[in-house]
Amino acid sequence: MRVAAYARYSSDSQRDASLEDQLRNCRSYAERQGWPAPIPYTDAAMSGARNDRPGYLRLLADAGRFDVILIDDLTRLSRDSVEATKATRRMTFAGVRVIGVSDGLDTGRKGHKAEVGLRGLMGELYLDDLRDKTHRGLMGRALDGASAGGLPYGYQVTSTGQRAIREDQAEVVRRIFAEYLSGMSPREIVTGLNRDGLPSPRGRTWAASAVAGDVRRGIGILANPIYAGRQVWNRSRWEKNPDTGRRVRRERPRSEWVVREHPELAIVDAGTWAATERRLRLQSRASGTAGRPPRHVLSGILRCGECGGPLVMVDRYKYGCTNAKQRGTCRGIRVGRKEADNAVLAGVREQLLAEDAFRAYQKAVVAHLRTDNGQAGKRLAEAQRWHGNVMQAIRAGIITPSTKTDLEAAEAAVRDAEAAARVRPATMLPRMRERWERIVRDLDGYARNSAQARASLIDLIGDSITVRNENGDLVAEIADSQSQIALVAGAGFEPATFGL
Repeated sequence: MRVAAYARYSSDSQRDASLEDQLRNCRSYAERQGWPAPIPYTDAAMSGARNDRPGYLRLLADAGRFDVILIDDLTRLSRDSVEATKATRRMTFAGVRVIGVSDGLDTGRKGHKAEVGLRGLMGELYLDDLRDKTHRGLMGRALDGASAGGLPYGYQVTSTGQRAIREDQAEVVRRIFAEYLSGMSPREIVTGLNRDGLPSPRGRTWAASAVAGDVRRGIGILANPIYAGRQVWNRSRWEKNPDTGRRVRRERPRSEWVVREHPELAIVDAGTWAATERRLRLQSRASGTAGRPPRHVLSGILRCGECGGPLVMVDRYKYGCTNAKQRGTCRGIRVGRKEADNAVLAGVREQLLAEDAFRAYQKAVVAHLRTDNGQAGKRLAEAQRWHGNVMQAIRAGIITPSTKTDLEAAEAAVRDAEAAARVRPATMLPRMRERWERIVRDLDGYARNSAQARASLIDLIGDSITVRNENGDLVAEIADSQSQIALVAGAGFEPATFGL
């Protein structure tokens, strides 16, 4: 008699002893039957609603090697009625009996299919009921302003279940917002956080996805309204993919959101939050996150002087008012794409080629290089320490399958750090003006081919260029450009009007 046993528990709130309890029941059953001790298969902290559990998949693959598979009860095998039925049918077809030592299930009995279906359905209904009760309880906590799960970085839960600011992490949050508003990208921000050894929300290194904000979904540090003192709960729900058993996030309608103001939880002020949200929306528009990247320099930027609606490509050659095209509520303005692109970019190019603009660029580059060079020694010391630790382990005879990979990675880190330490600002200054002028003169190409360049251009000229008709001539007015240009050091750009 060849016997196997499968045990599983669902979450971190349970304990490994649960596996041993189940296996002990299975061993006792086998002993009473005079069978040999079963070969164990286990899954720890994995929901029975998932069918991609490693231990479960190994059990299915090895099922033909056994005569009997013991489980504590059918819900250990699966809490999905379809999956439970499929698994037991597969094992029965392979000539394997499935026995539930606690619930009395035995696929060797006649009529077991109805029993499996009923027990599987009960397990599935249990999950549905548990989910509804959990959601109802969390809803009450959210309405009371208490933590309802998903504690964001920068906060801690008090003894009364309320959230409070955790000041050491709050300082990191403020740094992230400040650096983003200074023009740094999420990737550049997390590079600095990792360089300074600041732990991420999960205690490891930072990833750009933890910082980058999605305004529509309210996720990412930069887009989570809790940092401005606004709690938004019930924004999404999780649904199980019937093929994989994995959960998939689904957005709920705004009418189901639970929104509460908590000014005591604000880590950044209202002005910082508003400026961040505005830049996120600008960059989202610039990078075309709603679909494919914009194909034209001024896509999503030009506005109709008649109605304020956006100008879009209405044919191969012209921008036109979308309200005129789709709604018929405007007489409509049309402007040639090439003429509009060239006129606006020429005006920006002229300002950026001014001496003051170059001096500001030069100053910023030198300051960045000096700061980066100051960190080079620290990075080199860390890389050398890592390399030394690996070598010490090798000399001590500690050899593992990953030792070679660790040594190669440490040697590469030392080489990179040494190369960085050799760089000095002076080595780049002689060609700085040439590079700056080339970038500015090629502004058209950069703006067309790089989402990041388009985002920078929008920061420079704003997200609203009004096109209007003045006595038969079309002009494009860049409104409030001074507030936009503050995001780009020293460009000295004044509100301007270009003829189209």
